[in-house]
Amino acid sequence: MGFYMNKTMFKGLLATAIIVALTGCNDSSDSNDDVSTFNLRIAHINDTHSSFDPTSLDFTAQVNAEDMSIKTDVGGYPRVATALKNARAMAADANKPFLALHGGDAFQGSLYFNVLKGAGNATLMREMGLDAMTIGNHEFDLGDGPFIEFANKINFPILAANLDASADSQMSGVTNIKPYIIKEYGDVKVGIFGLVLEDMESISSPGEDLAFKGEVVTAQATVDALKEMGVDKVVMVSHIGLERDIRIAESVNGVDVIVGGHSHTLLGDFTNIGRGEGSSIASYAEMITNPNGTSKTCIVQAGEVAQAVGQADVTFENGDVTVCQGNNTLLIDNNFTHKYDGETSEPLTEADQTAAEAFVGEQNNIAITEEDALLRSIIDIDYKPLIEEFQGKVIGQVFDANDPVNTGMLDHVRQPGVKRNGASLPGTGSEAGAHVAASMVWKLNQHGYGVHMAITNNGGVRNDIKNDDTGNLTAGYVIGSLLYFSNELAIVELKGSDVTQLLEDTINYSLTTSSGSFPTFANVQFTFNGKAVPGEQIEDLQVCPNGVAAGSCTDIDPEMAYKISTNAYIAGGKDGYDIFDTKKLSPVIKSGFIDNESMIEYVEALTLSGQKLEEIPTGLTFIAPTSFEAKLDNPVFKPEDNQ
Repeated sequence: MGFYMNKTMFKGLLATAIIVALTGCNDSSDSNDDVSTFNLRIAHINDTHSSFDPTSLDFTAQVNAEDMSIKTDVGGYPRVATALKNARAMAADANKPFLALHGGDAFQGSLYFNVLKGAGNATLMREMGLDAMTIGNHEFDLGDGPFIEFANKINFPILAANLDASADSQMSGVTNIKPYIIKEYGDVKVGIFGLVLEDMESISSPGEDLAFKGEVVTAQATVDALKEMGVDKVVMVSHIGLERDIRIAESVNGVDVIVGGHSHTLLGDFTNIGRGEGSSIASYAEMITNPNGTSKTCIVQAGEVAQAVGQADVTFENGDVTVCQGNNTLLIDNNFTHKYDGETSEPLTEADQTAAEAFVGEQNNIAITEEDALLRSIIDIDYKPLIEEFQGKVIGQVFDANDPVNTGMLDHVRQPGVKRNGASLPGTGSEAGAHVAASMVWKLNQHGYGVHMAITNNGGVRNDIKNDDTGNLTAGYVIGSLLYFSNELAIVELKGSDVTQLLEDTINYSLTTSSGSFPTFANVQFTFNGKAVPGEQIEDLQVCPNGVAAGSCTDIDPEMAYKISTNAYIAGGKDGYDIFDTKKLSPVIKSGFIDNESMIEYVEALTLSGQKLEEIPTGLTFIAPTSFEAKLDNPVFKPEDNQ
């Protein structure tokens, strides 16, 4: 049974203008005759990524017995605050022990973070009533300093049992970072510990003196230590991703609940609103049997960018979880529009609006939710004025003549054939990424670095490149949505043979391990033949000094030294780019230029010369390996928009 809001409570919330579908199934109260039974309610969020303002959501509502496609605002920190506060109040009314947890990655993700760093998150999250949070990899993107400042400002502990900060003079002095905490509910003790990525150094920028211990061994050791202290109810809040959470459940005895993050997985069945299943490998509150064959672990995760809050009701008997049930709830506004013709969004008629709101009110996984007034005022009064100058600056216009749906957008895919927001681009890869890579070469060569090509990771390109509603591309979009990691441009020197190997390695790493590692590039063209034998999958690799569109390409010289523009993050050999570190011919050069600022200047230079940002050849011909074909979009989305 999923979560629902009973009609009496729903009307009461309407009266107070707080509409949140987060009440649980009606639990029986703890029996005085059976002290071994304990019920705990957990509300949770993760990967909120500085999404102070709402994003958009498309869903399907049943209106007059027909499916209606609706677009509305969803989430944002003020709605999350409302949902968490409401969940805590309802738990208190029901005399239900309660926890509110954050699965990490509050940092990055929006223009607010670029301007405020971690300070805005600290101020807003202080008002959410959180009990604990773990550390996401993006908490270290700016090094230790902003994260330490964040940790010192918040009013809840940060948990990371496998972080060893003892050798770091600054981090070791932060008293708010702990391996675990113990919450007491009467005579019952609940232990909550954090678990972070054991390979944190490879995907973020933590201090050199920080150490990250193994996930499985730390989890078991922490559970054992808590048991020694008389704690037999254990919750793990993690930022390691759903698959690794499952590995913990299958490898460790005694973790009762895992509140996860990192993989951005909105667990649950959303077919009722036309959005399918959140995951093919786990449902919400999935119960995984531990290696002892008897105890089980319940796993939950709540998606991304502050769109949803999850809530699970957990029943313990004799210290073990016997029941775990609940759901994620998407937190929406009621500013519904309907796409009547594929281009124009129009408000619903009054009758359709009423019917759509009634439909939403009957669902357990989507709810009209009012924003918390305090958080909204902080954002609007204190923060928005600081970023308006970035948001409003027009730098040019996008025009994609090949796109049959939206000429004002250059589509982005991480992996060819697997769409994100636009076209599938199965043969050519990211249109947006091609320009990002081109801007790197352009910027560095403007300053005499003599770069031959750019190779960077598609995971660093976070969105399509697109015009706003007025038909313009703004600096704020580039900084806040396209390249919000603000990576420094770096130069790595490799032999031609190693460039070939780098491209094959990173593409295969992407297809098997990390989708964001798929390369995007400039001034090179080649075919990746996934059906060829390893070592021979890069075919016809050529270097094009003035870009692929200009021609004049020549075969790469295996013995020649090539200067490659990339970002400083992967120049260190991270995210599958080991060759940048192990085969470099000279020390990495860090330019001091930032990728999003360089992109802005690149677009402005095109605009000054009378050009728009148009689709350019990516340089890639992609032939998927047989093992990857099952993941490709079928049918291809926007097939006409493929070079």
